[in-house]
Amino acid sequence: MADAGDWRLRGQERYLRGADLYWRAYRRFGGNPEWDHDQCSFCWAKFMVEDHPDVLHEGYCTLDEYHWICSRCFDTFKDLFGWRTIPVLGSRDPEGS
Repeated sequence: MADAGDWRLRGQERYLRGADLYWRAYRRFGGNPEWDHDQCSFCWAKFMVEDHPDVLHEGYCTLDEYHWICSRCFDTFKDLFGWRTIPVLGSRDPEGS
């Protein structure tokens, strides 16, 4: 459950409240071929295609794949933000969607 004073909350409600999210393997943002990673919109955990220590390879993302959220932050903030998960054919959504 989220605490209003959680250090990870920094105004994300402006662009993530009520967002539809889906679980997927990370891939680079198509809008910029030089972009080699993304970070969790809350805790800054790193998402990459390449295999490095402490790197995540799958997580929740917005439909445009611009904002990524790690499973830990998703579990903490899903009720506060009112997220809805969208099933994707072939995905292994930990929420069971």
